Amino acid sequence: MNKISNLFTRHFRNIHFVSIILILAILFIAGKFVNPYLNQAVSAVFYSPFAKIKNNFLELKSVSEDNARLSQTLIDVSMKIAFYEEATLENDRLRSILGFDPPANYTLIPAKVISISGEFTPITATINKGTNDSIWIDQPVINQEGLIGRVSSVSPDFSIIQLLTDPSNRVAARVVSSREMGIIKYNTNTGMYLDNFPIQGDIAVNDLIISSGLGGVYPAGLTVGTVSEVIKEELEPFYKVKVTPASNFYSLEELFILRETAEE
Repeated sequence: MNKISNLFTRHFRNIHFVSIILILAILFIAGKFVNPYLNQAVSAVFYSPFAKIKNNFLELKSVSEDNARLSQTLIDVSMKIAFYEEATLENDRLRSILGFDPPANYTLIPAKVISISGEFTPITATINKGTNDSIWIDQPVINQEGLIGRVSSVSPDFSIIQLLTDPSNRVAARVVSSREMGIIKYNTNTGMYLDNFPIQGDIAVNDLIISSGLGGVYPAGLTVGTVSEVIKEELEPFYKVKVTPASNFYSLEELFILRETAEE
């Protein structure tokens, strides 16, 4: 055994070289039989796993892209539905205005509300019309429900409306049924009320309050609100008259500026 081992050790390089030659010769001679199996082995070990990973990645990428397209489609559809619903609501509002006539000697200038300002209660509203549209300070502003306020400042393309809910605003008003007068004011804590209405006057809940035309800003006959409560206190010369505004100042959208026809 030691002789064989020594012989192998002395001729290791020769044996190694001869072995390589024999292997190459076998591969050369039987290449057409070995290569397919070799290729299959290489493919199974190295190519197939990575090919599966690649295919899975491509499938996931395709699914992700499909999901993104579907999400965008849903967003587009939702936006269109919201747009059509808003257009329908606007058409309904405009149809309700078609039968609304301005006071005598006035024309209507339609405008859209851009913003509303006020810490707790709406006080001013900005509209998309200005001096380029013949809007001037102190023109009265209404909607189809009633009086809203007056133009307080203007620029070429925008105007600021002082609303009736501004505590500094005042409107000379009268009770439709009795024709007796008072002053419409607004308190941020208690709401709209008719001030300076004497206890000798005739007034009741649900009476309609309109502008009297006195003061030179608001024409007569514009609806302001209805009486919601009448309080008589001892030794007080005036009633406390609470008024429910005709318009909802928290949801203003379309307004109309009253322009005297004589200005044209």
